[in-house]
Amino acid sequence: MDNELIRKIDKLIEEDRAELAKDVIKLINIKSVRSEPLPGAPFGEGPRKVLDTVLEMGKERGFETADYGVGVISLAFKKGQPDLGMWAHGDVVPEGDGWIYEPYNAVEYKGCIIGRGATDNKGQLVSLLHLMTIFKKLGIELRYNAALYVGSNEETGMEDLIGNDHPDARGFLNVCTPPRFSLVPDGSFPVAYAGKGKMVVELKAVKPLCGIAIEAGHEDAPGRATAVLDKTGIDSVENCTVEGTEGKTVVSTETPPCHAAHPDPNGNMITVLTKALLDAGLVAEENKTEVDFIRRVSCDTKGILFGVHRVSEDTGETVVASTELRTENGRPVLTISVRYPDAITFEELYDSVRRIALENGFETQNLYHGVDPYVLDKNRDVIQKLTEIANEIRGMNAAPFSMGGGTYAHRLPNALVYGMSGCLKPEGFPAGHGGAHGRDEVVSLDRLQAAMRIYARALLQLNEMDW
Repeated sequence: MDNELIRKIDKLIEEDRAELAKDVIKLINIKSVRSEPLPGAPFGEGPRKVLDTVLEMGKERGFETADYGVGVISLAFKKGQPDLGMWAHGDVVPEGDGWIYEPYNAVEYKGCIIGRGATDNKGQLVSLLHLMTIFKKLGIELRYNAALYVGSNEETGMEDLIGNDHPDARGFLNVCTPPRFSLVPDGSFPVAYAGKGKMVVELKAVKPLCGIAIEAGHEDAPGRATAVLDKTGIDSVENCTVEGTEGKTVVSTETPPCHAAHPDPNGNMITVLTKALLDAGLVAEENKTEVDFIRRVSCDTKGILFGVHRVSEDTGETVVASTELRTENGRPVLTISVRYPDAITFEELYDSVRRIALENGFETQNLYHGVDPYVLDKNRDVIQKLTEIANEIRGMNAAPFSMGGGTYAHRLPNALVYGMSGCLKPEGFPAGHGGAHGRDEVVSLDRLQAAMRIYARALLQLNEMDW
């Protein structure tokens, strides 16, 4: 690798910091939560606006741009089919409440950018665009054609890749040729060579609750749980706030929102609320079994209760997150998200969850089979070389690992998750704030610039080897 060229690249990366921050803020300030489909915008106006903005940025910088008409665009160095794809996404999860900063009026604070989508995935998107610009400025000619791909539905089903019933969402993989090798910066360094499968299912109580309605985990309040009781005269409930209103009592509690791939092993807001209601004797005798089952599920993050806990050498262990609780016609409906290793099949997983749910008075509905587990050969030369590069820049000795969250790498052929691990909270940042999918989401400019240095070396290394 040309050390003088590396020195020039690193210098331009350092000088790019202010422009990098400006463009990250520009994209964050576009609210790109999935919304009603429109012509040419199958995932809503916000995600489409991000794609249009990135296309404009790419054209201004002289890249070969393409809009595939399915909610996916690309910016390539050369004309023709890209060989290497670097896949980012412009859509975000809903912001929820409880923010200190404004989610769509991003600010720079202590070397970080704060706003929804900062680290998942707009910081990474902009970093790759800026790195490609630096390569172009230096006149670096790669023997392969590399492109930045940007999707607009990664967070809610990856229908930009696989399609749905909307005429403008036929799915990239159904109508286009993917690059022969892809890197996905929606994770951590050094390299994720494997990933868990994903199943989401709702557990609905067979009978209604008497005199109580419970809700938790809604998009506008992902860390809050609330119970409305048909009674008054309740002064206090442990670990909860209590308010009286129009002949009813509202009991609520709150815990920091967590990504479903990394739930708190002690449980969440559903755990706290259901336990408090049971301990305070506020649940009717005939409903204690159902409410206690909800409590037990919400704090069992390994799937032991359902008999689905498995451990795999490549894809780790089962992870279960209780993400939402609502009431339908008096019946509680609990949504669980299961990330499962390759040591269990989807059919085994669902059958076991369904059986245990039925034994406890719940039926299953709205089953969603997200993705299957995948495992690539971690001893491949390209994986080992990418790992060495990331470790050298980061000053670590980490090994290739398995990913818990769902990314484009689950869907794309021959794809690796490669960085960028941009979430690093500023010193003194409040507990429960700063994480991906959380309140006051942050991305560290230092980490983004380190990731740019890693990707620069990776692109040059790929120029010297077969992959």
